[in-house]
Amino acid sequence: MPHWAYQLLIVGVVVLIAFAIQYVLRRLVARWAAEPVGELDLVRDRRRRTAVGVIASVVRYVVVAFAIFVLIGLLLHDELTAAAGATLTVAILAFGAQRFLQDVLAGIFILVENQYGVGDFISLQPTDLSGVVESVGLRTTVLRNLKGDVCTIPNGQVTGVRRIVNRYRSYMIDLITREPDEVEPALQEIVQMAPQGAARFLRPPRVIEQRELNDATFVRIRADVPPTVEWLVEDFLVKLLASRLRDALLADPLVYTLDEAAIRDYERTVLVR
Repeated sequence: MPHWAYQLLIVGVVVLIAFAIQYVLRRLVARWAAEPVGELDLVRDRRRRTAVGVIASVVRYVVVAFAIFVLIGLLLHDELTAAAGATLTVAILAFGAQRFLQDVLAGIFILVENQYGVGDFISLQPTDLSGVVESVGLRTTVLRNLKGDVCTIPNGQVTGVRRIVNRYRSYMIDLITREPDEVEPALQEIVQMAPQGAARFLRPPRVIEQRELNDATFVRIRADVPPTVEWLVEDFLVKLLASRLRDALLADPLVYTLDEAAIRDYERTVLVR
């Protein structure tokens, strides 16, 4: 057999073995991920799914790196030549894969600092891409937005993360009206007109508080929507309420969203005892 054919055969065998090892390890990781573990809380489930993605990513890179060094050792029989070839290969890879190394280091920091995990709804800067985290690897993060689009972002391009802790937006709409009995029928009518697809209310708008004022009634409405669908409350709901209750309102509807836990933490830092 010619020497070049022998070397080609070696390369083919090593590549096949590498693919076989990677396939077996990935199947083992997938089987572990699919094993029933009883009842898990949401946080532990997200951590487990994140760990599965990271392990799969590490397995892929380790097998590829191992195959490369095995090929260098087999094709370069002389120890000095093999060492020189390995050194040159590492230098070339390090020089040509600076972006890759940057992405991997950024991925390690994301995982160590627990910035986000599988199942979280996040918005990444500076790309301003938002969606549910489908997987977190050493090099990339995969998001699926509410339209169904899958976005793959290199970790090295992530300069900031905004994580939606509750995974939805809770809005309050405050009304001051002379006819509080008209609020509920107006809400029911608006809900019937609202979109029914992905861009819909998570929970229908509902009255959560009502109290009498001097010559009017204060009414507070709550509505929950997915992230990136804030327009459904800020534009659609508020405008229809203002139009439907125009003659009964003493002021324009006031719409806002605040996190109670964040407000309590803030109050502890500013309130004077």
